[in-house]
This record gives sequence, C-alpha cells and structure tokens, in this order.
Amino acid sequence: MSDPTARILVVEDDRAVSGLLESIFDKESYRVSLAGNGEEGLRLARLERPDMILLDVLMPGLNGFEVCQRLRQDPSTCLIPIMLLTALDQTKDKVTGFKLGADEYMSKPFDALELLARVERVIRRSREGMAANPLTGLPGGVALVEEIRRRVTDKIPFSVARVAVAGLGEFNKAYGYERGDHVVRLVGMIVKSAVQELADRNDIAVHFGSADFGFVSTPARAEVVAARALENADALLMMQYDESDRGRGHGDRPPGQWMSLKAALIDVLPGGPTHPVPILDDVRAALRDARRVQGPSLIRRGATGSPQK
Repeated sequence: MSDPTARILVVEDDRAVSGLLESIFDKESYRVSLAGNGEEGLRLARLERPDMILLDVLMPGLNGFEVCQRLRQDPSTCLIPIMLLTALDQTKDKVTGFKLGADEYMSKPFDALELLARVERVIRRSREGMAANPLTGLPGGVALVEEIRRRVTDKIPFSVARVAVAGLGEFNKAYGYERGDHVVRLVGMIVKSAVQELADRNDIAVHFGSADFGFVSTPARAEVVAARALENADALLMMQYDESDRGRGHGDRPPGQWMSLKAALIDVLPGGPTHPVPILDDVRAALRDARRVQGPSLIRRGATGSPQK
C-alpha cells in the first residue's frame, strides 16, 4: 500500500513519459513533482527533499548518471533514494548506476504495477533506515521481519542469522558503559561490512538492540558472511581490553569473561515456515546453543518445518 505522505520527484525530459508517471503515482495518492531536465531535478531535490527520486538516464545536458553522482555528493540530498528509469538495459549500465549510488534500476518500457511495487519497497526501506538504531545506524528488527515476509512470499530459499556479543556485561563492569557502547558500534560495523562485502546486494543487516544483531542472506552466502564477522571480531574484540589485561592472555580469566561473537544461522526453504515468528524462534534457540560453546562459535540449522535439502 502506498504512503500518501510520500513525495516523488520525477526527472524526465520526455513529457509523455513524465505525464504517464505522474498519472500512475497520482492514482496511488503519492505527491508528485516533475523536472524536465537534470539541472531542474537537482534544484527541486535540494528544495523539496523528496522521499524518492525517479531519474531518467538519457537526458540532454546533464544525464541521469551525472545527476545521480551530484545528488550523492551533496549533503542535503545524499540520503534520498534514487531509482534509475531508462531504456539502457545493458549490465554495464546498471553497474554504473549502482556504483554512482542508485538504489534501484528499472528498464523502459516498464510495467506500472511492478514500478509501483519497487517504488513502495524503496521508500519503505529508506524510512526503516532513517529510523535506524542511533548507536550503530543499522535498521531494527522490524526491517528483518519485513524481509523475511518478502522472501517467504517470493518463495525463494534464504537464511536468517542472529549474531551476539558474549561477555559484554563483564566488559561493561570492568571498563564502563561508554566503552561498552564502543564495542557495540564496532560489532555493528563488523556485521554490516561482512554483509556488504560478501552477501548479495539486497541482503540486509539489522541491530535488534544491545549487543544483538542479525542479517538475512542467501543459503549460499550466509555462512561465509557469518564466518567473516566471527573472524574479524575475534581479533578486534580482544583489542578493546587494556593492554595490561591483554598481556595476561585468555588463560587468566574464566571461560566466558572474554568477549566473543556467537552466531546462529537458520536456512528456510520454500515449503517451510511461512510466518516470521517460528523462524525467529528457531534462530534464537540456535543462538542459545551457540552461547554454550566457549569462544567464537557458529551453529547452522534448517528451520523447523522446512523441507530437507
């Protein structure tokens, strides 16, 4: 369902196409602004701060790629989601758009229903991001639930991960909560970086709260992502202790008093659970078992009710 408070800026030099787009969005109660060229698009983007920009690529003067680049370089517009709409459909053109900061890409001619679905999704994910956890900048658990719903609806296999820091409570007692917050930010960065570097483009990382994180990826990539996060955290978490403590080594503290990362993966296949709750229950149960293992640990299971591989 569209959000009637959302404003879309259409930057398109072809009046017939911009008129068609305006009609499509008006019917869904979006507020629409039109720009006939790249310069006007930049001006309106700075003036109106729309919720999304639909940007044609092949325009005289400033083309869409150049406009996209300038929008991303301007602090006042750098966070506005951008969808490129163009007759160019070569892979290299799509890659160029994504490298310049586009969030979505759709080829002409377009299907109105598909266009609306993609626009709604981009705006929703952008707003989830704006409501991100203030400590890490990652979206919260609602974003993960919505992503699970989408993948279940699309009937594609996926994996849900939960990643948590063990030993943070003892660290907070020894060093204070300010340094504990630094650890949480650090782990958020570790998880986010692993997802960005090794997962698919549409995969997401989230922050549930405290030292509890998660992500959604494909079964082929999820374990690689989790393993990278555990590997990076193993070295970086130890560096958060004072040098005098690090010098004594692991042996001077009981197991569990040194921070370590625990991860759990649940694979969900088509025909398996269709609601997020049992999937999240499964991943929480797996994480509890991972916490019982000394040091960094990763447990992977199939979701209860999923078909056997």
